[in-house]
Amino acid sequence: MKEDKLKLRRKIYRLVAEHASTLDNLEDVYNAVMETIDEDVSREEAEYRVRAALGSFGKEKIPEEVDFPFISVIEKACIEHTEECKCTQVCESKAISKSDEKGKPVLDIDKCLSCGLCIVACPEGAITDKAEIAQTINLIKKHKRVYAILAPAFSGQFGSEVSEEQIKSALLMLGFYDVMEVALGADMITVKEADEFLKRMGRGDKFMITSCCCPPFVRMAKGFRPKISGMISDSVSPMVAVARFVKAEDENAKVVFIGPCVAKKTEAKLPELRDAVDCVLTFEELAAIFEAYKLEPGKIEVEMPMTDASHDGRIYAHTGGVSSAISTSIRSLNPNLDIKIRHGNGIKECKQILDAIEQGNLEANFVEGMACIGGCVGGPGKLIDPNIGTKAVDTFAEKSQVKEAVSNEAAKILVEKYKDKVELTSPKM
Repeated sequence: MKEDKLKLRRKIYRLVAEHASTLDNLEDVYNAVMETIDEDVSREEAEYRVRAALGSFGKEKIPEEVDFPFISVIEKACIEHTEECKCTQVCESKAISKSDEKGKPVLDIDKCLSCGLCIVACPEGAITDKAEIAQTINLIKKHKRVYAILAPAFSGQFGSEVSEEQIKSALLMLGFYDVMEVALGADMITVKEADEFLKRMGRGDKFMITSCCCPPFVRMAKGFRPKISGMISDSVSPMVAVARFVKAEDENAKVVFIGPCVAKKTEAKLPELRDAVDCVLTFEELAAIFEAYKLEPGKIEVEMPMTDASHDGRIYAHTGGVSSAISTSIRSLNPNLDIKIRHGNGIKECKQILDAIEQGNLEANFVEGMACIGGCVGGPGKLIDPNIGTKAVDTFAEKSQVKEAVSNEAAKILVEKYKDKVELTSPKM
């Protein structure tokens, strides 16, 4: 995305946060933001961008609760669409095509994986997603017990000198009741999937496909490839797991997931999962809220400790982390079992691996897929280079007092306590 378009996008996010902090009515927020947009863009384009930042496409009423679809084309922003356009090139599901009538891109939502790669690929920023910035702020204003759950990729996102504890402190200062690591859910799901792998291999299965934390990969494998859908783990994502445990512990809780992933917005609204997460923010959107509230995490002196997760739960954030965590747990449970791992780094590699499985050509029995290059740290809502993000994640992971997911006693206690109440399996597409 061109620098001027990225600046406009982030300016709109900041303005939405500023006005939402003092205005309850979302239409009032829209009008206030539109009054301050003076960039060299058409009125129609500005309107579409602002409404998207408020969770709405087109002229539809701005909703209190955002729903499908989450990705759309801004026709007025697109100069001319061709098959060589970057948005088409990055779309492995072929969800983007050219309109014969207007020469603009058309997005087929039924084919879309919601990965969001097209959003950052388009230089004109002509593809956008809905944001829940105002909805999150209203949630905090209306409810006393709103929990922020942070994706494992959050380390380093707000500056190399900003600690994870300072980020937690900043979120508490925004008004969140508490902050938890989604890596805690990764620990729970790691143990569950290690056990599932042992059972699958014991009954003679050839493969187990995982990365329940990556909605585009799960949708690509489960939604479009019926031959291999039975090989995919039935686990919910760590995001859903943590959110459900939060609500099991606190019946008045509301939950906001914060991460680098646009697809989490879609996942959170799936009918079988929407009980878990109330709003989703990307790191980019959270940064705009921090700016609007004049909060600088790096200057916060009181640092709240973060001790939820193991080393292995925290490394879910980058490619290879999921398979490393689960294989470590598998070996703890059964040291003699042979594990042959393949992981897809980016949607193209994921597609190639799934093709190989369908053709019977893959030399592996455990498959991890990450739609974004580098894993979650490479998601479209990130703030830093994926390589820097990976290093930050690993550094934070090393600080954990618990090394393996199977050794996280807090996770074990929660799973046992709510085993009859919290569902950790899903028919998710």
